[in-house]
Amino acid sequence: MSHNPSPPIVVFTEEDISDGISLCSKSLVGRLLMEKPVHVNSLQNALAGIWCYPKGLIVVEVESKTFQFFFDSESDMERILRGSPWIFRNSWLCLRRWERNQELRTLSFNIVPLKVQIWGLPSHCKTPRMGQRIGACLGEVKESEIFEVRERGSFIKILVEVDVTKPLKPGINIGSQADGVLWVDFQYERLAQFCYACGLVGHEEDTCVTRKDQGGNEK
Repeated sequence: MSHNPSPPIVVFTEEDISDGISLCSKSLVGRLLMEKPVHVNSLQNALAGIWCYPKGLIVVEVESKTFQFFFDSESDMERILRGSPWIFRNSWLCLRRWERNQELRTLSFNIVPLKVQIWGLPSHCKTPRMGQRIGACLGEVKESEIFEVRERGSFIKILVEVDVTKPLKPGINIGSQADGVLWVDFQYERLAQFCYACGLVGHEEDTCVTRKDQGGNEK
């Protein structure tokens, strides 16, 4: 009985790929949360302007709606990462750092940092600590601050990591023994393509599958 020999393995060193590692270390990976595909040249031309023309920007399509963004400047890369998610054609572009040990085609972009305003609190409840407590129902809270708006008063703004595969909460009931129960509203900043029927991002009501039964009729 014959045995097929194992295919040869070409062994490479870190020195062989040092230029590639250096290039990718100043890159981001992103995914567009939209239904329609987009041409990479259209995306690059639009983002160059939105991002204030970062030097050396190159956009490479990894697969449909997933891209790698290369920069000459690490400061540009960090600035753009801090602004994620960005809006392109009314859809979110979610970004994360390139990591060597992750397969780009299988990266998850489910967790998105969002700025959320909390409205409807009585004055004595408008504290950063309350923002942390309320925001925990959405995800991991990174920041919580008090803001003042002329003619509307003050509110809490949080930066929170939200799982966008789940419906966005419009608000929540809160309460204490002394104050009773009250409703507070969530206002999501820079909210892109959003379905008010199911609460998910990435599509609109007219294409929402949850609004239709198996026969294709709207519920």
